[in-house]
Amino acid sequence: MSSSQSSAKQKQTLRPAACQGAEFDDKPLWNHVKVLNVGSGGGGNRTWSCNYCSKKVTGSYTKVKAHLLKLSNHGVEPCKSIRDDVVEAIRKEHDDAEVRKAQQALNARKKAEYVTLPEGSDLLQQKKRKGMAPPGALQKSFNVAQRDIADKDCARMFYASGLPFNLARSPYFRKYSQSLANSSLMGYTPPSYDRLRTTLLSQEKAHVNRLLQPIRDSWHKKGVSLLSDGWSDRQRRPLINVMASSAGGSMFVKAIDSSGIVKDGEYVASLFIKAIKEVGEANVVQIVTDNASNYKAAGLSIENTYPHIFWTPCVVHSLNLALKSICTPPDKSAQYDQCKWISDLVSQVQNIRNFILNHSMALSIFNEYSTLRLLSVAETRFASNIIMDVRLREVKTSLEKMVMDANWKIYRKDGNSVAEIKAREVKQCIVNDSWWDSIDYLISFTKPIIDMLREADTDSPVLHLVYDMWDTMIESVKKIIFDHEGIDLIVGQSTFFNVIHQILESRWNKSNTPLHCMAHSLVPKYYCHAWLQDGGNEIPRISPHEDHEVSMNRSKCLKRLFPNQTDLRKVYAEYGAFSSGSDYFNQPHVIDARIFEEPLSWWANHGAEAPLLQALAFKLLVQPASSSCCERNWSTYSLIQSVKRNRLATSRAEDLVFVHCNLRLLSRKSKEYKEGPTKYWDICGDLFDIEGHDIMELAQISLDDPEMQTMTFDDDNESQQVVVED
Repeated sequence: MSSSQSSAKQKQTLRPAACQGAEFDDKPLWNHVKVLNVGSGGGGNRTWSCNYCSKKVTGSYTKVKAHLLKLSNHGVEPCKSIRDDVVEAIRKEHDDAEVRKAQQALNARKKAEYVTLPEGSDLLQQKKRKGMAPPGALQKSFNVAQRDIADKDCARMFYASGLPFNLARSPYFRKYSQSLANSSLMGYTPPSYDRLRTTLLSQEKAHVNRLLQPIRDSWHKKGVSLLSDGWSDRQRRPLINVMASSAGGSMFVKAIDSSGIVKDGEYVASLFIKAIKEVGEANVVQIVTDNASNYKAAGLSIENTYPHIFWTPCVVHSLNLALKSICTPPDKSAQYDQCKWISDLVSQVQNIRNFILNHSMALSIFNEYSTLRLLSVAETRFASNIIMDVRLREVKTSLEKMVMDANWKIYRKDGNSVAEIKAREVKQCIVNDSWWDSIDYLISFTKPIIDMLREADTDSPVLHLVYDMWDTMIESVKKIIFDHEGIDLIVGQSTFFNVIHQILESRWNKSNTPLHCMAHSLVPKYYCHAWLQDGGNEIPRISPHEDHEVSMNRSKCLKRLFPNQTDLRKVYAEYGAFSSGSDYFNQPHVIDARIFEEPLSWWANHGAEAPLLQALAFKLLVQPASSSCCERNWSTYSLIQSVKRNRLATSRAEDLVFVHCNLRLLSRKSKEYKEGPTKYWDICGDLFDIEGHDIMELAQISLDDPEMQTMTFDDDNESQQVVVED
């Protein structure tokens, strides 16, 4: 056998068999690896080994290219055995193949004359048939030239104006394009600059207001919560925004420019009173804000003016303050001695992150081993310290490889420069198993707090769950700490847990309100024997009507909600029958439904015998417990009042935010939002493609959007769960 024949035979064995469904003549780098296995389900993934370093990899041609050409950030380690001259030869081979492939595609496109034909059409055949229309007529019938010009004009608009490519997914952009395509508006010109910012904006705001009316109509029966938060725009103007949250979603109401005004409790209360009158005082259930002193004073003032409206501190803000007290305790605080190790740990984690991100060599080495990036979490973000610890733990293996890499030697062991000293400190932490054990312990006992924070940090109705969530969270933290210290849960004592418990209990006492206890009392499941016996740490739960704190606060709430004594006596009787399971509520099917039916559904099906309590349940069981949507709304302000539009008037910016936020609210209720070409059109911008491969930025993208919490994306046939870091 000749050497050329032997070479040809070897080349064939290095490629997947042709019967596996692909032609690989335009992918020459397959010749430099040995394919060991080809998946039976089709697709581009194969198991192969490098001919130079014998490394086994499962992946597509993209990973073959990245491995051989030493490309980073492709999820595969570059080949370390291949010589530089061989790399250049392989690169030329690859580039030549790409040129040939591009030329073939261009020729094919020219041949088809840019005409898109139905699948299976015989018009693609070059043989001219009798009666077939000439190519010119066919091209004219499809308006190919005009379509091509329109596409280029549209693309030019994107490029010249710096518009995000994600705009192409917007259902409103597509609808506008279709309106032009399907109409006969001869001589139509787009609206002018002035008309867009004045007349049309006013008309669109009125149109959105009409679309929101069904949600407003539901407030009479289901109630509404007013949420508020403060912010400063790019011109440092202090703004206070107000949003209305209900079963229909979170609606932007208004933003107030408070420049030159002292934002004390009296002023903030006056803003709330105006908003209450706007949405209807009978519809408002609660006002949710953070724990700032002026908001607290305003809330108490509102409660005096409207006894049926409650001020509720944001539970997410309360949890974040608790985490801040744990992770960064003040020097003279009672918890400092017990929590100092946490403060030191958080500082070391921050130093490691800063060193890697601020030194190009360290970052380059890290990126070679990690497909995840170190998050840039702002200090104002909820639980930012714990988020950073979790991410560092996820990339532990990559960090260890980084400090052991040959290129890390650039930071000399005996060097005296600032970078070399910091590099030694970074390495000492990363190679220290005890340090990682401390990270694991911090993450483990704060996990229940983070889980509760994430569950509450949405617009979903959780007001009725907050009381039990606090109890369950504290018991979970206790179990983790006691297990770590090897202490008996029932009779043991832990000094460290006592400090953590004091911090959590203090925050709960400051944020607990009669409304929490009333909503807690309306959950049917909390009266079931099975639920009561399933308490944490082998401690049975207490039903709401037997809990002294809950009963006292529930009584306060009912007296404020039912000032009429006749109604008050009646609602007490209804609650007595409901909580004790007497009269109608004693029927087997009603009792059985308590444990498995959703609270709102249970009251709809079985609450007619207690009409006052049922009406109250319909309102309280659909309310949020946080003002996080106001926090997220400032991201919309930043988008609209950007560097290029920093002179936008406050009133016009408010109108734009009103239209933008509420159109998103309405859009997310449609079926097209979760499928089709407009799928998740308002999430993530250009940083990744919903159907693509870039997972690197997902955690950071999702910080401001709870819609991302449950989404899973596929990359190279490997499922990756998106983690919301807020």
